[in-house]
Amino acid sequence: MKNGMKKTAAVVMAAMLMGTGAVVPAAEDMWIFSQTAIIAEAASVGKVTGLKSKTLSNSEIQLKWSKVKGASGYTVYMRKNGKYNKLGDCKGTSYTVKKLPNATRENFKVRAYKTVKGKKVYGEYSANWNTATNPQACKGLKVSSVGTDSVKLSWTKIGCTNYRIYQNIKGEWKEIGKTTGTSYTVKKLAPATKYQFKIRACKQDDKKTSNNHYGKYSGIVTATTKKSDKITQADIDAMKKELQEYSNSKADFIRENYTEFDGYGTEYNTVDEFFERCVRNYTPDNSSYSSVYIIPTDETDIEEVKKQLKNKIDYGYRRNEDVNFVVYIDNCPNGLDIYNGSCWAVYLLY
Repeated sequence: MKNGMKKTAAVVMAAMLMGTGAVVPAAEDMWIFSQTAIIAEAASVGKVTGLKSKTLSNSEIQLKWSKVKGASGYTVYMRKNGKYNKLGDCKGTSYTVKKLPNATRENFKVRAYKTVKGKKVYGEYSANWNTATNPQACKGLKVSSVGTDSVKLSWTKIGCTNYRIYQNIKGEWKEIGKTTGTSYTVKKLAPATKYQFKIRACKQDDKKTSNNHYGKYSGIVTATTKKSDKITQADIDAMKKELQEYSNSKADFIRENYTEFDGYGTEYNTVDEFFERCVRNYTPDNSSYSSVYIIPTDETDIEEVKKQLKNKIDYGYRRNEDVNFVVYIDNCPNGLDIYNGSCWAVYLLY
């Protein structure tokens, strides 16, 4: 029936062409002639180029591409189970894919089409483009344990490639590590110090480059490291400052006669200037001292150490009231002749 209608149309066309002297194709060739025209139109549909994407959320991806001249529209495809399935058509050069699972990699293609005699005639597929949706926000972040120099964090597992850990450092959040697990231990922290942390999930797409897709940040957790059971360098520095202030307060003769002790021809406005010069210039190589006091690095009681050294300072001023003692402390990791082990050496210089 259909072939009969096609042939009837061909006869009518032939009758119209006879009067013009044109070569009239046979009726059975008219359908082939029509199909050839459609194929020619198809050949003129350009290939989509410039396909890119922007991940909008954990469930939406926006695709964009370059305009194809003369195209009536575009069809978007997404791969599933090894096959590219049609998602939809659009007239413009962007298309938003919605209702996708979070933290999933997806692969897309697009091709342009022209509408010829009521039918879509397609050009070539674009190159495929892979990307991913964002993970969901991390939940359940908590401080699992605290040490003197470390904090262990843990959280609830979600779909992602890895988790990124951030620390608030001087008011700025900085990434300090990443892990594929659901816990992370932050190390090399100072004792008895407060810290803040947060995390977020990351999903990498198939390109394995810098195309990372992040979920929202978790809530912030705060942890305070434990006080160290050993004396640290920070303890030593604080002790040195305290002992020097104590020594200056005991140097009554110096505070009353400090201008007479100026051996460099310098005039001082205050006794504090004189003390500062002494602290800055005195070393064991250019000063006198009676003894060296040792603090082993495995010592634990800093208060007891300070108490003993203050007694030494008091005794020194009783024996030599017309001097000022400068507290000089040197770290000796390999020990000294008088002590075979890692320690701090304390000198009371004058």
